[in-house]
Amino acid sequence: MSGRSVVPGDPESRRVLALLALRADQVVPTCLMAQELWANGSPPGGDSRIVPHIASIRRRLTETIRASDAFGGGRVTGADLLVSTPSGYRLDSSGGVLDAREFERHIGAGYRAMAAGDAARAAERLSLALSLWSDDDALGDLELGPALRAHTRRLHEARMTAVEQWAAIELQLGRHRERLVDLAELTDRHITHQGLHRHYITALARCGRTADALRVYERLGTALRHEGGAGLSPDLRRLRDRIVLHSPGPDGRAGAPTALPPSFAG
Repeated sequence: MSGRSVVPGDPESRRVLALLALRADQVVPTCLMAQELWANGSPPGGDSRIVPHIASIRRRLTETIRASDAFGGGRVTGADLLVSTPSGYRLDSSGGVLDAREFERHIGAGYRAMAAGDAARAAERLSLALSLWSDDDALGDLELGPALRAHTRRLHEARMTAVEQWAAIELQLGRHRERLVDLAELTDRHITHQGLHRHYITALARCGRTADALRVYERLGTALRHEGGAGLSPDLRRLRDRIVLHSPGPDGRAGAPTALPPSFAG
């Protein structure tokens, strides 16, 4: 809110706020909040035990409004933004910037730019979306109940799709050297993600680092075997074959005089 974070001190209130923020401008039923906080069964009077957390969030909202002079200072309070309804509570975003909503806005703009053939614009908007949090943990160190786990899973899947699309566009724009470090870090974090490894291997090969590209390929194969999951995809196997075909042999000569096929170049 006005560049300030609204974070209550106690963990349970933070979970309630996270649920309200992820469903901003929608009524969040009190029973859903109770399920989030007490997944093994709401204690007696569980709904009424939500009230202190709502009060805590409202106090923090009021403090933030006054400290930032948002909404004209003291004329608006936390109770005006966190509204009671017969079935629950609604957090009024009032045009404020919520990370999850901003993420979805930038992602949508990036995908529309991709569809329009504007790769540079797509890369810019996807990069803005991905900058909203450092990796796949959208809610920090919060202990998650069932509702927040479902939201986090959806955000994680959307983020990983965006990361893979961003990397593909960056390579399409010829930025393979600039993205080597990013792709190395991403594949270190996601050791069995075949799409990210394919982009990293492609970037290494384009930079003439064929031995490193093949080592990354073998490392991925080992990780997949260790996890007992799916084998290497046909796309990755074909990519590896093309790298071997066009890399210098033991005598220093290339294995074939032809140019790399278009699929290897992007």
